[in-house]
Amino acid sequence: MKYYHLVTRIPMKEGQLIDFSGDNHNRLYDFWMKREARREDGADVFRVLSENDYSDAGKSVICDYVFNQSRAVRESICEWVRTAFFPDRPSRFRCLFVCRSTEEVYKWKENFESNGRKVLQIVELSSDGAVFTGDASLLPDVNGDSFDRKIEQAKRYWSGELSGEMTETLLGGRIRVERIIESFADQLPVYTGMIRR
Repeated sequence: MKYYHLVTRIPMKEGQLIDFSGDNHNRLYDFWMKREARREDGADVFRVLSENDYSDAGKSVICDYVFNQSRAVRESICEWVRTAFFPDRPSRFRCLFVCRSTEEVYKWKENFESNGRKVLQIVELSSDGAVFTGDASLLPDVNGDSFDRKIEQAKRYWSGELSGEMTETLLGGRIRVERIIESFADQLPVYTGMIRR
């Protein structure tokens, strides 16, 4: 089956391999699981709060911490639910997020661009790995809900229930770029690696 991917950071080339069959993580993992919120002097949110620092710098650390951690919690809960109840599904941390049709990929492109995310290319892919299509609108909410409620939301997501609002397909394994469908930048930087993380 053909899959389509929006390239937003590092341009891809035909024949390129992206390998998630081992311990390689994707950008989602790096973005939410490795991100820190600190003041210029290295102070974390707990030091900022203990110092009652509500300056712009202090507020920025507090907001960044809440924003980042709430998403890391959501993804951690999703991963826990996947491994406990749906182990045959590809990990959200070890996959590319793809679309199953060109209509779907252009819908996501419009969504990305409306949120200020620049799309460099649309590529066609193939893979030998697991595939899962879920509804992103069913992911655990990023709010003050209990972990129990978020776990139930993650179960709905991994069950494959589709409302049709924000369908996303996770493509794991060894992925090959079959062709570049469209490029949107005049001069793309050259990517020479074999594994995209």
